Amino acid sequence: MNGMPALEKVYSKMGEAGNSLLSLFRIGMLSKRVDSFSLPVAYKELVVLGNGPSLRPLLSDHSSFLEGKDLMVVNFSATTDEYAELRPKFYLLMDPAFFDDEATRQKLFVPMVEKTEWEMHLFAPVSARKHPVWQEMVSRSPYIHIHWFNATPVEGLLAFRHFYYKKRLGMPRPRNVLVACLMVALQLPYDTIYLAGADHSWMKEIWVDENNVVVEDRAHFYDKNSTQRVVSSHKLHDLLNSMAVAFRSYHEVEAYSKKTGKKIINITPGSFIDAFGKMSID
Repeated sequence: MNGMPALEKVYSKMGEAGNSLLSLFRIGMLSKRVDSFSLPVAYKELVVLGNGPSLRPLLSDHSSFLEGKDLMVVNFSATTDEYAELRPKFYLLMDPAFFDDEATRQKLFVPMVEKTEWEMHLFAPVSARKHPVWQEMVSRSPYIHIHWFNATPVEGLLAFRHFYYKKRLGMPRPRNVLVACLMVALQLPYDTIYLAGADHSWMKEIWVDENNVVVEDRAHFYDKNSTQRVVSSHKLHDLLNSMAVAFRSYHEVEAYSKKTGKKIINITPGSFIDAFGKMSID
């Protein structure tokens, strides 16, 4: 019995070494060289705005908190009325549908190009390079500049992971777009990164009906007061495992932020993310 903890550590290290080799293979197959973001920024703080429902009261009741800070938005933010008022400096997309689905491209990039009248930097995964249509749409705007990032999952030994994070060749498994946002943000010249609209309260929004079908009641800030009911294509254990991957990735992001000497602060009220220090702005 006394030898079990030591044996488990050996197994753990062997597993980490195996994951390192697998990640090295992924990097070789999927990752590309990307340039670092070297443009000067006006502020020392960045706010990453997720699309959780808690973002609406932030924008309506505490918008003064955003003053004097640069902003990063995600997904369908450009379709909202608040987009032109926020004038985000950064925009990040990761879901393949934004780049390879025509209806999704039209829904997002048409208003993005029409509304953006300030210098904005759009981050997209290197895998999106192979889809020229959305790039042509974005090129119609003189204000939007495209930058690339590697969304390749990097797992394994800690030193190995941090080495390739720093090289911008991969990141913790980006099961949620905010994982990618935070890793890109850590490469930008900001000392403090605030995280808003990151409710991640999915466990309260999932249920199983009498036919054992998993149903999700999804809510986003741009849905106003409505909730979108979605029949999941996954079994419950698969869905919960996906959530676990996302929450674990945030802890890996936090460990890397400490390595870089930067601070991530979660200002989302009621957020289920337990990786970052929390702060109330009420």
